[in-house]
Amino acid sequence: MKFYSKNITPDSLTGAVFALEGIKNSIVLLNSPTGCKFYHSAISDYQYTRQLEFDPLNYPEKFYFGQPRVPCTYLDKDDYVYGSKYKLEEILDFIKDKDTDLIAVINSPGASLIGDDLNGILYRKIKDKPYISIETTAFSQSFYKGFQNSLISLLKNLNLEEYHNNNEKTVNIIGVSIYDKYYEGDIKEIKRLLNLCNIKVNCVLCADTNFNTLKNINKASLNIVLYPELGIDIAEYLKQKYSISYFSFDKGLPIGFDLTEEFIKSICEIMNSDCTDFITEIEKARAKSYIHISRLNSLTGLPKGSTFSIESTSSKAYSYTNFLIEYFGMIPNCINFIEDDPNLFKNNLKSLLRDYSIEDVLNKNIYETKSDLVFSNGNTISQLKLNNHIFSGIEIDLPSLGYIDIIPKTHLGIKGSLLLVEQVLNGINF
Repeated sequence: MKFYSKNITPDSLTGAVFALEGIKNSIVLLNSPTGCKFYHSAISDYQYTRQLEFDPLNYPEKFYFGQPRVPCTYLDKDDYVYGSKYKLEEILDFIKDKDTDLIAVINSPGASLIGDDLNGILYRKIKDKPYISIETTAFSQSFYKGFQNSLISLLKNLNLEEYHNNNEKTVNIIGVSIYDKYYEGDIKEIKRLLNLCNIKVNCVLCADTNFNTLKNINKASLNIVLYPELGIDIAEYLKQKYSISYFSFDKGLPIGFDLTEEFIKSICEIMNSDCTDFITEIEKARAKSYIHISRLNSLTGLPKGSTFSIESTSSKAYSYTNFLIEYFGMIPNCINFIEDDPNLFKNNLKSLLRDYSIEDVLNKNIYETKSDLVFSNGNTISQLKLNNHIFSGIEIDLPSLGYIDIIPKTHLGIKGSLLLVEQVLNGINF
């Protein structure tokens, strides 16, 4: 059985929008019909809040249509024949005097066929303010391509000089998006762990990133690729252009105590940093986690033997699976990769599953598989609930079911490992 919700996957246009929306005080303008803006604006404002109340009279301008982010030129059939120049000029006249650090204009796939000179229009209208135009986002290729291509275009536009900073323990974090469910918590935790090792984070590309900080991205001695699907191409560009080497963790993501320890130790070895304080903290976290797991296990035998399903990118699927099997003793029933995933860690996952003789769980139908815990996005979890499956759902991707996170959360690092232990134990109990 095929479900429509499984086919709702972001493409290159969404990747480009959320890449540039991740820059503080930017205006990302879509040269598109109104239908292209509403989802992007809603998700961006949900993840990176700009308005304090849902008043339909807020942002009444025809370009914004009641939403605070991602205005659009509301193209219609005549614009596809005669061009979008006049609508672009009209909206640029409206926004050019706003207090903003960057104006980005992105063509929707249809608008990219019109042939308007976006760069020329921007130059004539706002040449005294930083701007970038994205003529095409690769015609509905993957989210990851659109995200990386747009940021590489922006970095090329900045035209930075080569800068050598080999004496300072300063890094950039590459490959973070405001479309990551827990991006804020991810950034805070990785920064905190690196700080324990006296390593300074120079710039995060690209989520909640200050534009002036972005212009200093070439002043780091190492780039850390956090989510490889969102950062490998960018890291390669920065290596070639500015001779900044990069570290990409070959085990996926720092999820779980073992992978977190290996991740931080690898960076410390490269940066010649002392990780003693980090080791002390992670050992305390392991001890705290063990107490709760041991108590539950003594009463029920769980979580060992509990079953789980995962639907996500290959890097997440591998890292979660590694933690759940090797730390908890749980059993995977189904592991799916989302559509358009570049499969960077498919072989790692196959090798892990082969060690336990359970390769057949890969790419089973998650909608027809029953497990005690399901790690996925809100769409899949809600569909399984509608199918009357009895399980606990743990969201690891967007779209969300709407849980409001007041405190920034993460599944990465030490705090993320503890949160996962908490969610697994409570998921099994309730």
